[in-house]
Amino acid sequence: MVVAGWAQNEGEIPVPLSDPAKRGKLKAHLNYGSIVVKGTARKDVLVRYAAAAEDKHGHRSGNEKDGLKRISSGTLDLEVSENDNYVKVSSDSWNNKMNLTIEVPSGFDLDVHTYNDGDLYISNIQGELSLTNYNGEITAENISGSVIATTYNGEIKVTFDKVTEGVPMSYSTYNGDVDLTFPAAMKASFKMKTQQGEILSGFDMNVTRSGPVQKKDSRSGTYKVVIDDWVKGDINGGGPEITIKNYNGDIILRKK
Repeated sequence: MVVAGWAQNEGEIPVPLSDPAKRGKLKAHLNYGSIVVKGTARKDVLVRYAAAAEDKHGHRSGNEKDGLKRISSGTLDLEVSENDNYVKVSSDSWNNKMNLTIEVPSGFDLDVHTYNDGDLYISNIQGELSLTNYNGEITAENISGSVIATTYNGEIKVTFDKVTEGVPMSYSTYNGDVDLTFPAAMKASFKMKTQQGEILSGFDMNVTRSGPVQKKDSRSGTYKVVIDDWVKGDINGGGPEITIKNYNGDIILRKK
């Protein structure tokens, strides 16, 4: 069921679910802007959208020029649809910056990504989260489930209330810290690498560091030695692998 295929400068769209008693999933995508997703007690999905105060050319809505007041800098492009509890919210515009605030039932899975000049903020979700950004931060708070988070320029910060047992997770950024808070009793095996930063842990961890690895080039048959500088460590006896990688920033593991 297509709910909307365009948008004015701001507004909200309620999205009924096909079966409110069943688990659902949200896929949200922006090329230009920020996304907030909040888990609530509601039985549907509510999408709030608004043109950001500034477009990519630095123009601010509401500015006056030569005695004329700016009313609009272009119509927002937004599409919202729902099919069998799978809700899609997307905008492919590179010109008009948009901010989304989406309320979903707490027991929802998420696939959320934005590309340019925006942050991701997720809270109070019980499910599987896949979060992707490029120029911006990723923050997820009060999460019960699992998270895969990837960005390029920005910090990743995730706080878990509960972790789904047996599910591997990964976190990757280039510029920024990776700051993760886990329940004290969680069992996991960490594989971590930072080029220009430190690794800090509030957990007691049995740490090992990988040494030189010999690899064979299948085309030439020659062998070469590669320094695969990963730090590995188990907490509470080890468990599913959690991979954390950044270049310019610290890796911080906190115990809740």
